[in-house]
Amino acid sequence: MANSEKGFQIEIVTPQKLHFSGEVVSVTVPGELGQLQILKNHAPLLSSLKTGKVKLALADRSEQMFSIEDGFLEVSSNKAILLTETIS
Repeated sequence: MANSEKGFQIEIVTPQKLHFSGEVVSVTVPGELGQLQILKNHAPLLSSLKTGKVKLALADRSEQMFSIEDGFLEVSSNKAILLTETIS
């Protein structure tokens, strides 16, 4: 089974650069009203984000964690774009 059958594309972008681009199985973000987890085939969504941790679950079962300071997340057609001013 190809990984693309399980995952979706995400881009994490700051004003300086494209910080991450790739396929993930899930992404967990600090939404303004609480934590959000996005999986494949999620309904379209636009959410503001607050300062906190972003967790990416990759297709190879590894995880990547980032800290952000506020931002926005858009999800549509199995693609997510996370915009933030600061990421570490």
